Amino acid sequence: MENPRAKEILEHLNRRSPLSIDELATLLAVSTVTVRRDLAELENEGLIIRQRGGAALPSNSIEPMFYQRHKQHLELKKQIAKYAAEQVEEGEVIAIDVGTTAAEFAKELLKKNNLTVFTNSFQAASILAKSQHQVYFVGGMLRKSEMSMVGSIAKDTVLKFNYDRFYMGLAGISHSAGPTDYSLEDAEVKRCFISKSKEVIALVDKTKFGKSSLVKVCEMDEITTVITNQDDGVAGQEMAYFRGKLITV
Repeated sequence: MENPRAKEILEHLNRRSPLSIDELATLLAVSTVTVRRDLAELENEGLIIRQRGGAALPSNSIEPMFYQRHKQHLELKKQIAKYAAEQVEEGEVIAIDVGTTAAEFAKELLKKNNLTVFTNSFQAASILAKSQHQVYFVGGMLRKSEMSMVGSIAKDTVLKFNYDRFYMGLAGISHSAGPTDYSLEDAEVKRCFISKSKEVIALVDKTKFGKSSLVKVCEMDEITTVITNQDDGVAGQEMAYFRGKLITV
């Protein structure tokens, strides 16, 4: 991060979060326009959460909205999605999780033929509506911040079918906490997909290693493969104990 004001904003938020734009402008002795520009930069890097009239640091229990997260580390997510889609074979029955990387994965599947796809992600289903695939959208209660279907109806539906592969997103993954997510409701549906899938493929961009969130999704040995980006070795350190396949793209 080259912007010294952005670093100063993070220092102030580390002392007190959230802060309003007016408060930050006073603390930095700059205009509110300048603060808004700096906050946009920090949001794009995934370092803060924009709130109405201000900003806050992310926490284990606060989930950024889908549209906020979609812009963060987008190129990393696209790399993972492209590689993962290339491994999908014609005729497979696959399940797609909720989340921004999963949405990028769904876009890549538009290039494939003859798949049967199950998902509880409104975003993924909307993307795949343009395809020739057989698409099954799991019903349930709409979780608006993630545009996901959750609850007993969703879980019961998922458990009625069998899947070749489940492509799963995570909020964090670490040696100490394992695979974690922001939402208990989403995690419950993930567990149902895991239990009915031959393979579980975790799509995890490199910024999520060493981080943990609110709820543990599953045990590490329930994941078959983790697909991530090349990095400075953090993924390898966190996954040293992982018995499955770790792929960096």
